[in-house]
Amino acid sequence: MRLGDYYEGYYRGYYAYLAPGTARGYDGDWRNHIAGEFAAWEMEDIRVRHINAWLASDHFAGVPGAARSAYKTLRQILRSAMGDELYSDEVVDPTTRGIRLPPVDTGYEAPYLRPSEIRALAIGLVGWEYEATVACGLWLGLRRSEQCGLQWGDIDLRTGIVRIRRGLQVIDGEVVATKVKTHRSRRPHMLPRSGRERLAEIKRGLRPRPGDWLLGDDPNPDRYARRLRAWCKRQGLPYVAPKYFRHTFRTLHALAGTDETEVQKMLGHESLGMGYRYMSLDEDVLREDQAAYERLILRA
Repeated sequence: MRLGDYYEGYYRGYYAYLAPGTARGYDGDWRNHIAGEFAAWEMEDIRVRHINAWLASDHFAGVPGAARSAYKTLRQILRSAMGDELYSDEVVDPTTRGIRLPPVDTGYEAPYLRPSEIRALAIGLVGWEYEATVACGLWLGLRRSEQCGLQWGDIDLRTGIVRIRRGLQVIDGEVVATKVKTHRSRRPHMLPRSGRERLAEIKRGLRPRPGDWLLGDDPNPDRYARRLRAWCKRQGLPYVAPKYFRHTFRTLHALAGTDETEVQKMLGHESLGMGYRYMSLDEDVLREDQAAYERLILRA
């Protein structure tokens, strides 16, 4: 079977199981990088030397990140075909052997805020329209979609527990409520005391209903990101894009001495392997971890 026939006839159907933004990224890799090279090929004719030549070609010149992303998608498509029993058992999977990915700049580090910068930002955002969303993003280390997907009913200000239930993304120009990225991303989290107290003040002023978005009546993730950048620039405040709030959270929890496995659980990751599945965080553990994170910032 040709790779293009498998993609259109089978693989695209599996996008129904993915978050819309993830599916859009995979489809972009297919259309922009893979289809032009391999769509007409019989899948079993695609060998290691062909993949390596494609990755080293001028098509990816200067964009090693695109090459790595495209290869990841190609690998998924081929392995999906194997799972669907549409790839001969007699042909060795080329993605398990000798693939040479282009090197990336290992000196790059995602930007993050220092404790003193978070404190300055929190003070500078008091009364701003999206203050509650930024506060939850920084205190909880949320993805941008998770920040924007919060509703007031997700937050129990008596206990500090926040339920991460959904995302909000802009897909093809439209704002779409989505599922969280993976089932492990659907998780409880904990606001520390100062974050809980400030959100309670905001809530008393707004008197929102449980189903109201923290972003307001007309939530738009792109508008939120643009206005945060503009506000910080005008006010001279420390700034990183909302997508880097997770990097800030992860970095500062390491400074606060939080257990690595507990940080991974709070972020909704599975990178610690099988042991992750058997670890749970109760409210007391969450509260202690977040209190240490809070102390780091308040002492700055």
